[in-house]
Amino acid sequence: MSKNLRSFTQAIYAFDAVVQRVPADKWDAATPCEEWNAKELVEHQCSVLNGVATMARTGEMAAPTPSPESDDVVGTWNACRDNVLTSLDQPNTLSQEGPFWFKAADIDGVCGMVQWDPVTHAWDLATAAGVDHGLSDQLLADTLDSVLSRQEMFVKSGRTKEGPEVAADAPLLDRYLAAVGRAA
Repeated sequence: MSKNLRSFTQAIYAFDAVVQRVPADKWDAATPCEEWNAKELVEHQCSVLNGVATMARTGEMAAPTPSPESDDVVGTWNACRDNVLTSLDQPNTLSQEGPFWFKAADIDGVCGMVQWDPVTHAWDLATAAGVDHGLSDQLLADTLDSVLSRQEMFVKSGRTKEGPEVAADAPLLDRYLAAVGRAA
């Protein structure tokens, strides 16, 4: 398993851990993503991961793809999670050449670049639901490095906003959130 796939898999499971703990009465709760409530945020995450799964299966560029509409947020997420992980766990998948999202040369590169999305949205969803985000310092550190190398592009493309200034010795979570346009 590559480092990118390992970190991406950890990011997916971090998001999964939050989804599994969201109380049933919190799916309409506002998230730090102004345009999405908790359910819509999970739908967004499924769209992104469905796109990754399609690229992994086909070796061709794919757009984020919404899951079929359902009132079962957790069930929809579970199917999406299993689909992307199964799609990535096939021989020679990671070495398929693109270009793919963010001009990634191969699927392994896609994994390395996209891991920020489930990490960030794990925190967003946990904040909306009032549950622990469970993000490890190692996953945050790995993902922060990736985000910082693309931060200007993320802001210019509207994927993130300018974050607040934080000290270089601020807690890792605070530095990560600032890098993706959030505040703790």
